[in-house]
Amino acid sequence: MGGSGNDDSPEVSGPASAGLPVELAFLTRHGLPPSFLAGAAGRARRNRTEPVREAIALGLIDEIRFYRALAAEMGLAFAAQPPRLQPGGAHDAILRQGVAPTADDRRFRFILAPDGAALRRMIEAGPRNRDDIAVTTPRRFADALRHSNAGTLAEHAAGLDPAGLDRDSARTGASRGQVIAAGCGIATAALGGVFAPLETFFGLALLLGPLFLGLILLRLAASIERSSPDLWRSHRWRIDDARLPVYTVAVPLYRETAVLRQLTDALRALDYPAAKLDIRLLIEADDSAMRSALAQMALPSHFSVTIVPPGFPRTKPRALNLALLEARGALFTIFDAEDIPDPLQLRMAAARFLGGPKQLGCLQARLVIDHAEEGVLPGLFALEYAGLFEVLNPGLLQFQLPIMLGGTSNHFRTEALRIVGGWDAWNVTEDADLGFRLVRAGYRIGDLPSNTREEAPVSIPAWLRQRSRWIKGYIQTLVTHSRAPLRLMREAGLAATFAFLSLVFGTVATALGYPAFAVAALIAYWDGSLFAPVGTAATLTSTIALGVWLLGSAALFVPPIIGALRRGAPDLLLLVPLLPLYYALVSVAAWMAFYDYFNRRFAWNKTEHGLARRRPPVEPATSDAAIPLPPAPEAARY
Repeated sequence: MGGSGNDDSPEVSGPASAGLPVELAFLTRHGLPPSFLAGAAGRARRNRTEPVREAIALGLIDEIRFYRALAAEMGLAFAAQPPRLQPGGAHDAILRQGVAPTADDRRFRFILAPDGAALRRMIEAGPRNRDDIAVTTPRRFADALRHSNAGTLAEHAAGLDPAGLDRDSARTGASRGQVIAAGCGIATAALGGVFAPLETFFGLALLLGPLFLGLILLRLAASIERSSPDLWRSHRWRIDDARLPVYTVAVPLYRETAVLRQLTDALRALDYPAAKLDIRLLIEADDSAMRSALAQMALPSHFSVTIVPPGFPRTKPRALNLALLEARGALFTIFDAEDIPDPLQLRMAAARFLGGPKQLGCLQARLVIDHAEEGVLPGLFALEYAGLFEVLNPGLLQFQLPIMLGGTSNHFRTEALRIVGGWDAWNVTEDADLGFRLVRAGYRIGDLPSNTREEAPVSIPAWLRQRSRWIKGYIQTLVTHSRAPLRLMREAGLAATFAFLSLVFGTVATALGYPAFAVAALIAYWDGSLFAPVGTAATLTSTIALGVWLLGSAALFVPPIIGALRRGAPDLLLLVPLLPLYYALVSVAAWMAFYDYFNRRFAWNKTEHGLARRRPPVEPATSDAAIPLPPAPEAARY
């Protein structure tokens, strides 16, 4: 796509069409002034985009009118609603070529919807004056092809095709070896608890202590590490439009009519060339309310509505896999229904990918809760997010360690996504799983200092449902990636493996054990055994417990405090004393997740959006002149 608007594009001779690319030249014979088309052609040359997409983005012609004119120029029929297409073949390749045979249609044998290079080839040497061939628009061609191959696409999106079945997935649950190991461990702990309870407790503490300490030290180390400099703002770096790649933006939606207008306004505000944007709104087949609402909206030409074929599991990653299969962009990002991204975010991500190594496969933008003043729960959520996205993630990425990706505002090289097979449709926190699969495949993750404003749950039941889904997904991720420990360490490396276990297992274990740890610490403190242990094992255990207690308390409070200050939200510091109660709620959610893992493993606890009452409105895109001047130089660091 990137080089389609070069000066060497084929042209059609003649006084009216002189200098115009072949894709636009014929339109002069169908009522469009050559001067208008020349403007679109010049813009395409400057931006290295498809001339037709520029003409459509500029509003010179819409997609339906263009393909009607194309059909008339070629002496072919135009099919506003194409007939059923023959199933089979490589879905993505057929979309690129824009040619498919019909299935049992008495009039037409083939339907054409060429785009890009295929469009130029058809105009230059394609079929003419044929009664058995019809032209339609690429959008309706894709809909018809998707409908004809619904079953095959549903299998692919769910990872049930041969390629998907060969990959590790949460679908199969624990392996036989994992079940045996877990069963032996539980049986040993149970027997030890009956016959030697004190020694068993000491043994478990010594076994799990290093992982807990690892999690704590990772949090503290990340708090000390400074974020990498933001070259975009400090040096007023704005990349030229001609160098920007095509960007696919996927937005999975299910029953989100309450925030639909806000979402489309936020997506319209993205500061990126429209001809290089491929925005896909992913709608479930049975979501008639969303389909009706979108049908009544006048969406820009670079928006498309993709109906996901029905299938199981009903999860966000299943829809994303379909978007990945059809994506036009060299870069790919995800937004959730309630998201309001910084309008410059795509430009910043593209600049970092262009300036970074090929191993940079993913960038994680920063998520911000923008209605923290609405209540204590949204405020605590905002405080937690400040610690995670301003401190922990940037710090860990400075050490080139893996992070738990957020479920939105991840930016990827599309090629990297396809190499690792996209998302695991059976994992309910597909982001955590995907981030570590990228690391295992040799890719790096980077920090993107650009904010996406989000909505937090405003009630405790809604918050518990969301958090229990996240923790259930962490359990799925842990089980999936620990089936072959030696292969895991060989692919990811020792440091990344330890970080992964600390982040995933440590998070789940501390959340599940929070009540027991708190009660045990209070009892040990009350009877004095914490500070005056008897025996070598007790002394060692008490030392580890005391270290975990003291350092854990610091790790609990320090990142959110630093994050709130970095984010410029000191008012959130008033909620810091409530963090122990907040993490008690996390423990409740963890036990809900533990129950769900064995009883509703693939159930997606959807978060309802549009309930917040104090979210700021969408702001229009700002120009590069709004980027602040560079700060004064800092003292040299040695």
